[in-house]
Amino acid sequence: MLRHLFGIIVGINLILAVTCQSRSFFDMNCPQNKAANLRKCEIFVDSRIDFIDFGKWTSELESTVKVSLDVTCSKKGVFSLPWPMKARGLIKLNVKGCVLEGFFPESLTPTNLKDELQELSLDTCVIVSNLKRVIYLFNTPLTKEIDCGQQTLQRSVWRNISYMSTNNMEDVTIDQFLKVFSSFEHFLNRPKQIRYRCKYSNLKYIDESISSTRSKYSFLLMTAYADFPKLHTFRWIDNGYRSIPQELIDWRKYFPQLKLLDLSYNNVTKFDFLGAPSSETASKSEPLVVDLSQNSVAEIPINMPDYLTGSVPIIVDLTGNPLRCDCNFLRYKSYVMNALKRYEKYEKLSRITCNSAIKHRKIQLVNYRNNNC
Repeated sequence: MLRHLFGIIVGINLILAVTCQSRSFFDMNCPQNKAANLRKCEIFVDSRIDFIDFGKWTSELESTVKVSLDVTCSKKGVFSLPWPMKARGLIKLNVKGCVLEGFFPESLTPTNLKDELQELSLDTCVIVSNLKRVIYLFNTPLTKEIDCGQQTLQRSVWRNISYMSTNNMEDVTIDQFLKVFSSFEHFLNRPKQIRYRCKYSNLKYIDESISSTRSKYSFLLMTAYADFPKLHTFRWIDNGYRSIPQELIDWRKYFPQLKLLDLSYNNVTKFDFLGAPSSETASKSEPLVVDLSQNSVAEIPINMPDYLTGSVPIIVDLTGNPLRCDCNFLRYKSYVMNALKRYEKYEKLSRITCNSAIKHRKIQLVNYRNNNC
């Protein structure tokens, strides 16, 4: 939850009407698959739906019944969805195109519901919050349940998320803003004071792409007191990052099973993924693939050959970067050709191009020659 507090930006006022959904509403929209003992809810929202009503409905189902909830909103659709989004039996929650109200709950008391959610997807949603509430949360001790969210997740998607405030600027005093900034350093040091760890033992897939509000501290807060022992796919696309966070340089330490790191469509100018050594002694046959396509990389690290010699080989895709036809690029070519001897399926890397200032055209990697290096 901490990382998402950094995403709050000031927007416009939003007044939301309150409606309630009856049991019959969910009975109608959530047909039962008796063979799988599953109620699959598919709901289109043109006005407003409240997760609390949904939670009341699931509480009346048989305890063995599992539920999946897919919510799609029109431009007017509002979904009242308080974190950590718990409802009895709910194993899958997909939300698309909704305004999310009440996301940061007024009450921080435990729900007394166990973690069950396995798949969470919030796609192209606007999280609406009260700025005064966010300021309060900056200075409030959070419970493990609120801080970690549901630790049973296997797949987590927060894609194209934006934020809106319900406050006018005049509603928030200068003193309140100063309170945030004065406690900011304390807030970043907070992980050192936390005695618990969030253990996402089953989480294999994360997508947190397309956001102009991603804080540079996101990875620090993500890894400071959380473990991701099985994470194999991490997508961080088009978030405006200009450099590689230290936590990704040291990916072996924080994400030991990582197989795909997608950082495409950012503004990264240089890279390093040979940070902290692996704690594992056995070598792995499958590499880590780092997708740095469509970034701003112009120089190749001198230690590029080392990317294939560690316990986990690393394949770096630099498609669409402003690479110059020089000795730097020849170094990358040598690395790619050696990689293709072991991993033929990445043959597309041979078609990566460099920009030739002499010939005024692009030259494919496989065709590039330089006798001056």
